[in-house]
Amino acid sequence: MQSNGDTLELGIQQTPWVDFEENVYRYRFQGTVFVEREGYLSSSDAGASFHYNLPSNYGEVHVGIYNGETYNKVEVNNEKAFQFRGSVRPFATRAPVLRGLRAHLFYDADNYVKNAERKRAIGSITFEHQYLNAGFDYLGTKDQTSVTKPDVGGRGYSIWATPRSPTGWEALVRYDHLTPNTSTSLISPIPEIPGTLNSQKRKRAIMGVAYWFPHQGTVSAALLLDYDSTRFEHFVPSQPNQTRIALHGLVSF
Repeated sequence: MQSNGDTLELGIQQTPWVDFEENVYRYRFQGTVFVEREGYLSSSDAGASFHYNLPSNYGEVHVGIYNGETYNKVEVNNEKAFQFRGSVRPFATRAPVLRGLRAHLFYDADNYVKNAERKRAIGSITFEHQYLNAGFDYLGTKDQTSVTKPDVGGRGYSIWATPRSPTGWEALVRYDHLTPNTSTSLISPIPEIPGTLNSQKRKRAIMGVAYWFPHQGTVSAALLLDYDSTRFEHFVPSQPNQTRIALHGLVSF
């Protein structure tokens, strides 16, 4: 249901953060955005949400109650996820080059079971311009999979940019950095794995060159040649580094 640009949605739908960021990032066909790729959020879920646009294009608010088990799983208990995203465009009435700057706050409050929290918080800044889209996300997480287990906190960040030319050529540059467990400073019991358990890091670098074909009506198409590398530091058991070189294609109607 929609009125004056404001929307009320029921059923399986896009959640407030992932789909929103992908509209700025534009490279889901290479791989998902940081928080989804690390398994912290899903793009869709069943629930009810309300989307409100602030006057004069100064921002928007998207808030909803969801099952919390993602779109491809059935509800397993009576715990629901409250998700909120607020976006502000501080220079909405200023020079065009400034209008593309936005700040965002996202919060997801959920539980695995009663009194066992599953929480995510994101602070983000994005910039959109004719020749450049860019973003920075900072993520904080809390996970307690059972009331008998301790809270595990995590944190990470992602920074990306997609500079483009007027001729359809575009670059993709992205770096992700995640510390999945910041809650313990216990010394690793394995001599070959130095440092503390909270020294575990997952680092990802993505670089690519894309060509976006001229639009044909509502159809858009692109080819992307990219390098995707992930390094794992101090994990127990150790995990091999991953490197992929791929050619991706997109056709969107």
